[in-house]
Amino acid sequence: MSDGNSYADIIILALIAGFILLRLRSILGNKIGNDHPSYFNKPIVTTIEKQEPIVKLDEKSLKPKLREEPDPYLMGLTDSALAATINTIKAKDPSYTATHFMQGAKGAFEMVFDAFAKGDTATLKMLLSDALFQTFSKEIAARETNEQSEGKKTESTLVSVQAKDITQATLTGNVARLTVHFASEQVTVVRGEKGEIIEGNPSEIHHVEDQWIFERDVTSKNPNWKVIET
Repeated sequence: MSDGNSYADIIILALIAGFILLRLRSILGNKIGNDHPSYFNKPIVTTIEKQEPIVKLDEKSLKPKLREEPDPYLMGLTDSALAATINTIKAKDPSYTATHFMQGAKGAFEMVFDAFAKGDTATLKMLLSDALFQTFSKEIAARETNEQSEGKKTESTLVSVQAKDITQATLTGNVARLTVHFASEQVTVVRGEKGEIIEGNPSEIHHVEDQWIFERDVTSKNPNWKVIET
């Protein structure tokens, strides 16, 4: 009887041990040895930001390009030789247009006329060449001397002016010369010491035609043209 009890005890102990082992396996899992979490086994992906290609610009490409301006006056020219000279001037100075030049020439005529009438030599010096300025200055001085000695004053009024045409154009080296035909309407009267009109009629308009020559170094940074002949 005692041997039978011992054998039964061994079987019971074995069953208990087996039950405990099964419970441990269900709790801990069935991993053996140096087992790592599954994410260690995944390939490592490194994300590199895609860079935009670098474009190197030289100094010229950074400078703003001059926009081609329309030039109605040049497009209307029928004189091919004159148009060719103006285009050569434009090649040396891309900012030049005959249309803008004619507008500036009209303004210069008005300023020179007004400055000469008033004896404003400072303005004349800015607009005229040195030689022409000397001529105008002498005429102003002579006029003032005569007015003082004779007791009278000449008054000239510019009613209107048109810069009609560029009649001639030359380019010698970098120096351009343009001849402009002007048509103006003027009134001239002479007043006495008391302001009375002694010569002329303020209602009488005279039509005057002029040819003025303008000069400029077209490579110069100074955009102003000088009047060299009237």
